[in-house]
Amino acid sequence: MLATLPRYQSSARLAPSVWRLNPSGLAPEAVAAFLRHALPPDGSVFQGVRQVPGGLPRVRRSEGTPETREDEDRLAERLVAALADSVGKHLAAGAVDVSLSGGVDSAALCALAARQAPGRVRAWTMDVHFADATERRNARTVANTAGVELVDVSVPDAVLPELFEPAVLSQETAILNARAVASHAFYAEARRQGASTLLSGAGADEVLMGNPAALAGAAARVTEDRRLVHEVLHPGPVDNLGVDQRVLRLPWDAELASGVEDHPEEVRYAAWVLWELVLPPELRSAGAHGVNVCTPYLDADFADVALGLPLGVLARHGAGKWLFRHAVRSLVPDEVRWARKTPRYAHTALSSPVRARWLELYREWLTPARLAPLECVDAGATRALLERYARLAADAPEASAMDRLLMRLCSLVMLHAHASARPPCPES
Repeated sequence: MLATLPRYQSSARLAPSVWRLNPSGLAPEAVAAFLRHALPPDGSVFQGVRQVPGGLPRVRRSEGTPETREDEDRLAERLVAALADSVGKHLAAGAVDVSLSGGVDSAALCALAARQAPGRVRAWTMDVHFADATERRNARTVANTAGVELVDVSVPDAVLPELFEPAVLSQETAILNARAVASHAFYAEARRQGASTLLSGAGADEVLMGNPAALAGAAARVTEDRRLVHEVLHPGPVDNLGVDQRVLRLPWDAELASGVEDHPEEVRYAAWVLWELVLPPELRSAGAHGVNVCTPYLDADFADVALGLPLGVLARHGAGKWLFRHAVRSLVPDEVRWARKTPRYAHTALSSPVRARWLELYREWLTPARLAPLECVDAGATRALLERYARLAADAPEASAMDRLLMRLCSLVMLHAHASARPPCPES
């Protein structure tokens, strides 16, 4: 179903490298729109660069639930069969490595790969201080159960600030948290140890409604981001009523292309999350190191089945992906199948063991001289926000939003500095 979104399929097809287009820098109005979550789908923060948005799958879920348990079991069997087929195709193409977070999605991939290629599969997990201890324990359980080699990649806290800029440049967009930086380090080490293609569970939540409260939570974060960014931006463009209408819409509803309004909000939101938050650190970071990341849950045949499931079998008893968890009961241990999802974006610089270095890095990049080319950002207000942030406790309620904004601002400054300093490439 997501075959109509070719940018979702692999790092090679995610997008042509923006650096080949030789942008001269960032466009100030586009930067302001980006920070307000109001950049149109075809927009880009880079001068003279536009994006070509992909189409959305035309699928509608039925409202009801299957009439009998046998009907549910048939849907479950169809779902697992579709996933097994997708995994098999990737294995036939040479994939023997699986990125294993310890969640049910990657656990199912690992188990299916091990069944189809016994003795050939390696599972990869990441040891970083904000990794969830339960998920790491579950990853070991899954690897032992499946009988696969487990490669545990250690990402020391001290390297994350130093890899911030390389991660931003490889992802060609603003980074929201240190997890995106850790992904950059993870794929570099995987490549050094011989991995060339990894199967990833990315996209499972989006096509299987894995987190029923995610949409409401994302809307709240967007509102929080917009309220905070108002402090550091110069006044933006307004329409003849005195209101920037783009800022009143949620980003997955902004300036919808013709016909897109017919798609359920679930599908529009899923596309936005994948393109803006999930896939850049996974696919682009991996591609920068020569690693191809395959996403079986986004393959067309599996997504066809997943996005057509009735709503009644998706969320049940407070758990998302209910039918999927039921479907993989013979593949994944119960403690992994029913484990609650842990926050993906909770880490901040304040909670890092190298907090002082993160704050130093923010101060190095958020100077008046470096912010000036962006034009839309008030350097004095940004510095005041940073110093207010530095005085917060790590668990302060406002820390996450402030950290997201500071990381995005640093990222944008890095992208501009790199673009404006680069000599023209031979392709230009």
